[in-house]
Amino acid sequence: MELSEIAETTVEMWVLVKSKLIARSQQDIDPSIQATILREAMSLYMTNIINEAKGSSKPAEKQQEARPASEKQLAYIKDLGGDPSCVKTSLEASKYIEDLKKK
Repeated sequence: MELSEIAETTVEMWVLVKSKLIARSQQDIDPSIQATILREAMSLYMTNIINEAKGSSKPAEKQQEARPASEKQLAYIKDLGGDPSCVKTSLEASKYIEDLKKK
């Protein structure tokens, strides 16, 4: 993937993340948390592209499953009224955050 394509994809991802936050009335989320959401989305996206190029069978979700939950994810869970101690991995935290936002 060319640098220009990566830059274009990054902008598209940011617009998507921003529109989802606005649609969920979450536009007042701390910019650092917004950046974390974008970084996680881009990480998964790029990992999938790299894995496809390598012919790897390990999906990005497995890699996210192996990483511990980030401090920003844990802080966001707490801000949403959840219990950060009930998640261990980045994947668990992401799913828990989605569940909390639906409430």
